[in-house]
Amino acid sequence: MANKQLIIDTNLLLLLVIGSIEEGRHIRNSTRLNKFDINDYKNVVSVMEEYTDIYITPYIATEVSNLIDLNDYVGDLAFETARTMFSIFLQADTDINEDCTTDNFIIYGITDNSLIRLAQNYTIFTDDLKLLPPLYAANPDNILPYTAVKALYSN
Repeated sequence: MANKQLIIDTNLLLLLVIGSIEEGRHIRNSTRLNKFDINDYKNVVSVMEEYTDIYITPYIATEVSNLIDLNDYVGDLAFETARTMFSIFLQADTDINEDCTTDNFIIYGITDNSLIRLAQNYTIFTDDLKLLPPLYAANPDNILPYTAVKALYSN
């Protein structure tokens, strides 16, 4: 992997947050994560170990904090875990003015449009299949679809 700067997209970061709690037992309790299990969490961690720098954007952090759907004590743990991760990961350069100027903003929204722009300089790790075409168009060498990772680590 030539680019050692990884941006983790929303669903995979949410999986990382919730999977980090109580050995991943709450992954199944999150409606947003119903397609994932503990092995997916482990795959995300394995990918992260291959990179020197892990990044998120403020947009991704906002989405993750809004998508935490666990309650009570476990919900508190999820938010504490998110807070810790948000403070540890580096922040990718975003610019709200740039991130909403292209036509892709109308189609994908600000979070995904920022990833399209950031694909020039960062590896984008995502499970968002509908986002793959514009990401590959931006820079095919910097796109890491989770489907490929899952296939690789499942063998």
